[in-house]
Amino acid sequence: MIKATFTSAFALALAFGGVLVAQDKKQDKELAQINAALPSKPTFKPSKKHKILVYSKPSGFRHGSIPTGIKGLRAMAAKTKAFDATFTLETTEFTTEGLKKYDAIIFNNTTHVQKAFTEQSQRDAILNFIKDGKAFMGFHSASDGGMTGWNEYTEMIGGCFAGHPWNAGGKWPFTVEDTSHPATKAFKDMKTFEYSDEIYQYKNYDRKNVRVLVSLDAVKSGKKGNSKTNDYPVSWVRSYGKGRIFYSNFGHNKATWWTPYMLQHFLDGIQWALGDVDGRSESLPLPKK
Repeated sequence: MIKATFTSAFALALAFGGVLVAQDKKQDKELAQINAALPSKPTFKPSKKHKILVYSKPSGFRHGSIPTGIKGLRAMAAKTKAFDATFTLETTEFTTEGLKKYDAIIFNNTTHVQKAFTEQSQRDAILNFIKDGKAFMGFHSASDGGMTGWNEYTEMIGGCFAGHPWNAGGKWPFTVEDTSHPATKAFKDMKTFEYSDEIYQYKNYDRKNVRVLVSLDAVKSGKKGNSKTNDYPVSWVRSYGKGRIFYSNFGHNKATWWTPYMLQHFLDGIQWALGDVDGRSESLPLPKK
């Protein structure tokens, strides 16, 4: 009996160890792909040694790409030296005092962020941090938050998730609306392109309040959304007080974090928000499609 128990335990340990090894190899493969896709240096010379606080805890749907995004941003910081990043799943540093040592905040797939920051003092600290001249960057479900629970957040980021008619498995047509903006240099001559990721439609969105960099071509996609004017922004920038906002809907699929031009787009958007390069944030008219 003892021998049988020992044998079973040993077999279980071997099996569990095999799972861990397989997971490590998978993670190593992801990181290798990310590092291979990343640029070796920043597009623009950093104006200072920037410090960014990256928050990655969802309070709603948990995206499987959250750890991949963390790896991508950590590798981006290490390889390009464009910024230093501190990663957290806690809300404790989001106070007026706690944020003083940072130049920017990144929300990485933070679904229903209004449920994470329920104290008014923390909400004020985040919004005042940006208004006073710091930066905010959000990826994918960073816009799936605020809502009626925190309207000021939705106003700050520029819009709120209202569904995703364009699912993660499809390949969708996109238009680079502002080809001259520093954050779209990654697309080079790609005025239009196709890519596979989950794409949102929005509520509480007004084109007059953002500068759309990349948009979905809903007509070519063959799917209908909630916009009567077929206005479906994907990446945009805006000013908020003295601060700068860069948001991209890309980032549901893990592969986005090892696609070279997407990583370049993210890095350039981050650098724009940090103030390393000039670039306009005023709205652009809806292009004819």
